[in-house]
Amino acid sequence: MEWEPIIGLEVHIKLNSPNKLFCKCRNTQEFDQTQPNTHVCPTCMWQPGWLPQVNLEPLQKGILLGLALGCKINHKSLFDRKSYFYPDLPMGYQITQEKVPLNVEWEVEFWTDNYTVKRKVRINNAHLEADAGKMIHEDGKAYIDFNRSGTPLVEIVTYPDFRWADEVVDFLKELQRRVKYNNIGYADLEKGQMRVDVNISVRKKWEQKYRTRVEVKNMNSFGAIKRAIDYEIKRQIEIWENWWEVDQETRWWDDIAWESYVMRSKENALDYRYFPDPDLPPLVVSQDLINEVSQKLAKSGTQRIEEMLDQWFNKEYINAILGNFEISDLFEALVKEGFEPKFVAKWIMNAIIRFMKQNQTYELPFGLEDFKEVLRLLKEGKLLESQAKIVFFEMASEGKNPQQIIQEKGFKPVDQGEILSWVQEALEANPQAVEQFKQGDQKVIWFLIGQVMKKSQGKADPKLVRELILKQLS
Repeated sequence: MEWEPIIGLEVHIKLNSPNKLFCKCRNTQEFDQTQPNTHVCPTCMWQPGWLPQVNLEPLQKGILLGLALGCKINHKSLFDRKSYFYPDLPMGYQITQEKVPLNVEWEVEFWTDNYTVKRKVRINNAHLEADAGKMIHEDGKAYIDFNRSGTPLVEIVTYPDFRWADEVVDFLKELQRRVKYNNIGYADLEKGQMRVDVNISVRKKWEQKYRTRVEVKNMNSFGAIKRAIDYEIKRQIEIWENWWEVDQETRWWDDIAWESYVMRSKENALDYRYFPDPDLPPLVVSQDLINEVSQKLAKSGTQRIEEMLDQWFNKEYINAILGNFEISDLFEALVKEGFEPKFVAKWIMNAIIRFMKQNQTYELPFGLEDFKEVLRLLKEGKLLESQAKIVFFEMASEGKNPQQIIQEKGFKPVDQGEILSWVQEALEANPQAVEQFKQGDQKVIWFLIGQVMKKSQGKADPKLVRELILKQLS
């Protein structure tokens, strides 16, 4: 293709601090389950005479997000007023950081193309700002819920370094992982806890200058983001190839119709009349605070993927582990305890993921210590794999601890000497099979293993049985 897409992102991450950014009102995460206008005060309603004051918790999470993205943290940043009128913005402006943001320039690495290619995208800044209220349209009427007013956001602004929709989605998944792993926010697209605006333009591959860009909004899933980008790229190419001009505008994505429509003409900085907020002094961040926050920094998704690729994990294993941040943390904790990574990944795939799908849950139904106990007993040969699966599923579904289930089921480790005697009996009872094996028929070993398992009534470990048969026949 002679056309090249140019894509940049503006991503709003809702922080999960206990309080709002400038007041002590509760920073609720579930607006649909909260009575409207119950978590409000004169400050977040911007009533005359009440002044904003920065809370420590959202500031710490803003710093942590900057560190998670590898940004430089400004020791001194400023708050600005972004002026525009909308019914859910009672003061007629939003408090943000336009001139001197909290977090500035760096690069973020992420994996794309099914974990085969590592890419980088440059971050322009990641700044703090207060959210507006929420408009609700019902029965031909408009209502305003101010529970969201003043809740803390970090807006991440990238450079236009993306070229295709797939790599945008892969970057956003990595961003979501870093937010979740560090307990900065929940980053749920469907609930509006992560909102993505995409700026798109196209140009001929040999051109140096950018052409007119268009902003696309209202995408609440990764699939919708991909569809919106692909649609907009195609739309702009068709316009230019017909010798028309692309208008600079903001478009609203309709994921039912799979098309966008004009929302408004695209604003620029002059339209917003930015100026320093006179009610807020400069935000001064000490190195001691940055050092304290950095102690909470978790390993990034990019690092975790790299380590799993080093272990020759396939993409299904990687997707299973990365798909739920609690599972990812469980995997990391177990590997840190000394369990072999592939052994842990196998159990996550065959037990935990299976249980979650069957029970339609995204939460781990047990604690780290209980699951670790099951794996430890299995590795030490005190539980067979079949027994361990029974223990796991009863532990997950009934909330019992492993030892309680083992005692109830009467699971006891089988002595290796007893297994050896069963092996010898099976070999003596099947001389023809033994002779076939010695003549090179390797498949017959499964018959011999089956004979030993019958004698043990399923109590023997098949792996140990195989080892002992091979030792006896060598």
